[in-house]
Amino acid sequence: MDLLHSSGVSSTHYLQTHFSHSQGYFLSVSMATDLRNTFFLFFPIWFHVQQAEAIKLVWVAVVGDWVNLMLKWLLFGERPYWWVQETYYYGNSSQPMIEQFPMTCETGPGSPSGHAMGTAAVYYTMMSSLLSTVLKKDRHQIRRWCMRVSLWTLFWCVQVCVCLSRVFVAAHFPHQVITGVAIGILVAESLSRTQQFYEAGLRSYLLTSLLLLSLALLLYLCLQLVGVDVLWSVEKARCWCRRAEWVSVDTSPLASLFRNTGTLLGLGLGLHYPLHAHTNRVVFARMSEGIYRLICLCATLVLLQLFDFAFRPPVHSGALFYLLSFCKSATVPLATVAVVPYCVTAALTYTGETLL
Repeated sequence: MDLLHSSGVSSTHYLQTHFSHSQGYFLSVSMATDLRNTFFLFFPIWFHVQQAEAIKLVWVAVVGDWVNLMLKWLLFGERPYWWVQETYYYGNSSQPMIEQFPMTCETGPGSPSGHAMGTAAVYYTMMSSLLSTVLKKDRHQIRRWCMRVSLWTLFWCVQVCVCLSRVFVAAHFPHQVITGVAIGILVAESLSRTQQFYEAGLRSYLLTSLLLLSLALLLYLCLQLVGVDVLWSVEKARCWCRRAEWVSVDTSPLASLFRNTGTLLGLGLGLHYPLHAHTNRVVFARMSEGIYRLICLCATLVLLQLFDFAFRPPVHSGALFYLLSFCKSATVPLATVAVVPYCVTAALTYTGETLL
């Protein structure tokens, strides 16, 4: 493994040395492909365009990140920014100097890459959805072929950029991002063949959220019982990150676990809450469905950005942080699916009655 890790560090050193002028680009790619953007941006857009595909998108993102968490705990993957400072591989020769950034100091184990895996799973799902929608309407073989090639080329360009950005910031080794992409595609392809979550009731959402949470905590306890410190990577991050403020509990495995289970539960509440059912029964005689969806989409995006900016769980509060993260994550799909459409419906109905 030392040889594999050393070649990975050399890749990071090469990128940081020869492409230092692209630092802003690589940092932007890492920020843009964070999984939180799936819930705060992609899901609201997809839900108000294609509801069924948006539901699948959340399931893929949540289950994929849960699989990533379990693999991280089992594989004990190193990260370049701490491995290069601990290893004896280089002996008396000077080790490569690699630069750190605020997003370098993630606290979870490194294998497989969560960014690469999440991006692969989410974008694979979106590309598949776009292709099925576009190809269904267009019977021209040449245009169908061009569309398929264009979208999948875009998909792989995104994956390459994400992988390079994660290696550039020294958060992952190359083999970790490649593994992440492969597993992400497998998760997305597996769930795309599953139809049950389209018809899942509130009970199913509740039980699935509890099951994912329970299995992860059970693995956590089992590893602790056999003498394995599951949070070993957190201590390494605190020890080897050059600036203490860059180390955040928000990047820990437990934080992602509570965020994802909260998101799935919030989606179930939103889909099966009376507000959502009432909104779906309302018919606007003077307004097209497209305009109504556009209003809901704009209102949702504005509300979620304000909510994300205003509500930041305190990162030094331990168990309270995880609880508040769970509640915040549950609020996002609940607001998207039920609260915003209901409020828009009520406002438009009131306005229409006032004008009459």
